[in-house]
Amino acid sequence: GLSGPDCEYISQIGFVGMGTNPSSSSQDSKIWIGNNGPNTFTFSNQASVDVILVLWDNGAGDASSFVTANAPKLTYSMPRGSSTTVSLANNVTGAWSAIYGHTTTLAWWGQISNTWGEFTTGQSATVDITRIVNMNGNRFTATVGGEGINYGSTGGCQADHDRCVYVCKTGDTCWKSGTYNLIGCSNQPNNNARLVAGADPSGGCTGWDNGGHIDATFL
Repeated sequence: GLSGPDCEYISQIGFVGMGTNPSSSSQDSKIWIGNNGPNTFTFSNQASVDVILVLWDNGAGDASSFVTANAPKLTYSMPRGSSTTVSLANNVTGAWSAIYGHTTTLAWWGQISNTWGEFTTGQSATVDITRIVNMNGNRFTATVGGEGINYGSTGGCQADHDRCVYVCKTGDTCWKSGTYNLIGCSNQPNNNARLVAGADPSGGCTGWDNGGHIDATFL
């Protein structure tokens, strides 16, 4: 769950509320802590500091990522070296980020000022990393398949700071159409990156339609 000091810190920086951290699908049919769902994400803290995992779905539409206005689904304390597995139903779209060592803050407009991971489960399941909120954020990885999944010699698609990642064309933050690129997908197996001249890029790592596993690491 969320420790007392972590709860106090995210309240201080402006979170409107804490995640409910449901522990079973009966408490929340879309996202819960546990490994018994059709899609599982194992988050591992390999950073040098404790982190707080923050994960949300798009239940409030585009406003869902603004934690000053909408409480996320999960706010989960992860000491150094720890890991936790989260289950997600199919047909869920959302994202995650992390608060590092009580130093990460919010951008002035209310989103977590760090790297994010983004996902859609179900048909055409996709996962990517995005740096467009803060190009100077911490390093994340997200690998399709994870341990024990046989993707042959190529392995599963990986998104990180350099691969299958959304980056700003200029500056430290961006969001407007035409201001960002998707880079590093072309040499990754099972990607659906769509790079069309004159249009914003879309897509990311695939290969886990209608149920799969993602290993997500905080570095």
